[in-house]
Amino acid sequence: LSALGASIRILPSLIVGVLINLVIGFFVHRIPAYWIVTITSFFCALSPLLMAVIDPTQTYWANAFVAQLLQPISADALFTVGLIVITNVFPDDTQALAGAVFNTSAQFGSALGMAVLQVISTVVSEEREKGGEGEKKALMEGYRASFWTMFGLMVVCTAVGFWGLRRSGRVGLKRD
Repeated sequence: LSALGASIRILPSLIVGVLINLVIGFFVHRIPAYWIVTITSFFCALSPLLMAVIDPTQTYWANAFVAQLLQPISADALFTVGLIVITNVFPDDTQALAGAVFNTSAQFGSALGMAVLQVISTVVSEEREKGGEGEKKALMEGYRASFWTMFGLMVVCTAVGFWGLRRSGRVGLKRD
């Protein structure tokens, strides 16, 4: 694909991400945090699952488009809920520092996760290519291994969000 073609295919993630941030911002004080995290993580887990079982000969609209729509849901919701929890837990004079630490931790986690997934993809691709599979087929198997890993991690995220936040209640409510 050209750079423009690839950019257009990623555009649905941007649009859904912006919409999710707006929707979560309006409803975060009305819905318990564990439901927001659990539901958004569940739907986000479907994205790597769709990509793990994708048939590369299918059109973009079959699996990849839907995966692009589901991909940003959890991260945007988790970030919004996380920052609101931080502002509720810490006193006013340390909220900025707590928010900065939260953001730094999120960025570090993203970088570490991407590195681990890249290593998984590379190792599987190289093993398959040495096993006699063609380069393209081996590369696809590496991608599939990464997508299955992402799916597993999102299932864990869903479970941790449900059980870890079940007593948190609603966040974002003003307390005097």
